[in-house]
Amino acid sequence: MAKRFALTRWLMIVTASLVANPGMGDDWPQFRGPHLGGMSSKSKLPDKFDGESGSNIAWKTPIPGRSVSGAIVLGDQVITTTSDGLEQRRIRLLSYDAKSGKLRWEQQLVARGRPYCHPTSANAAPTPASDGKHVVAFFSSNDIACTDLQGNLLWYRSLASDFPKAGNDVGMSASPAIVDGIVVVQVECQGDSFALGMSVADGTTAWKQERPRKANWASPTPVILPSGKSAVVMQSSENLVAVNPADGKELWKIDMGCSTTPSSTVANGRLIVPSGGLTALDLSSAGAPSKLWFENKLNTTACSPLVDNDKVYIVNRTILVCGDLFTGKVLWQLRIPDANQIWSSPVISGNRLYLFSMDGSCAVVSLEAEEGKIESINKLEDEVLGSPAIAGNAMYVRGAKNLWKIEAK
Repeated sequence: MAKRFALTRWLMIVTASLVANPGMGDDWPQFRGPHLGGMSSKSKLPDKFDGESGSNIAWKTPIPGRSVSGAIVLGDQVITTTSDGLEQRRIRLLSYDAKSGKLRWEQQLVARGRPYCHPTSANAAPTPASDGKHVVAFFSSNDIACTDLQGNLLWYRSLASDFPKAGNDVGMSASPAIVDGIVVVQVECQGDSFALGMSVADGTTAWKQERPRKANWASPTPVILPSGKSAVVMQSSENLVAVNPADGKELWKIDMGCSTTPSSTVANGRLIVPSGGLTALDLSSAGAPSKLWFENKLNTTACSPLVDNDKVYIVNRTILVCGDLFTGKVLWQLRIPDANQIWSSPVISGNRLYLFSMDGSCAVVSLEAEEGKIESINKLEDEVLGSPAIAGNAMYVRGAKNLWKIEAK
């Protein structure tokens, strides 16, 4: 009874904290949305759409260059990144009008770090982040820039200039997080490998933490502790560690091998960690979280896990798997027909799950019944590797070459 009361109190603290943060209303201010959960329970999206015919496509805006990041939505702006020019050294942060798709402003810089990456990726790989006042764009070349909401450049840093051995041959892609006025980035590779906390106001270094010298593309995960204070959880193939966002001091560490592509998810007092399967940790108690369960059948390959209505969803290659959030038991699985590689983490709108393949096809899965059911397979004329953003009753999809708004007409 006491433990249930503590969990309820902790969830109330988390809810109050999230509501108090700016940019959390109908906005989608960072990778996988306001709570990093990839879901919007109040939105209603169409079950069917088509990029060729334009059915339920509100607009499509071609963007020069290439990007595999996701878009973010701030009020009436949709903000994304791209990289083009020689060796993708021209890096851009662009804002589009959410209603019309017209360009509102653009900030253009030249990458100083190494822009090289796998052909399927791009220098514009990480998803931008915002705290409602600032927009932070991070690139595979380890260049990072911050603007205000009108696109005015506030500061820029070349982390490659400070740490010249940072980077790997297939590119970097961990998205930044903004927590309590601190921008947190993970730059992990076989060379200079570190996590960095920077002031969102001016880009100055607040702290730096050495990280394992191994390639890692997972993004930092902000969490709320039982005390009501913020923490940032970072995963690697060696451990899982939580730090204070203000000074980078370690709060706890668990020696466990975590996945290095999909990121962790927080839901219902649990931290759901991709780890050769899924590990659920109890966040409701002080100190290092205890393990609640581990299930190797919930092994996600590239997509971050998704939680909704006490169920957890993962994507193993081209199979969508649903498990019980409280026990880890596999409830059902569904093969996505005609899907090729899947890199884009799925999103949920109401009782529908949207899952994009790399070739731009999107499976819409109904979650109403005891088992998932495919409602439709839709096609965009574009590659999709980044996770979609949802705001209002619209979904914004950053294709490799276009930005799409999907909305029922």
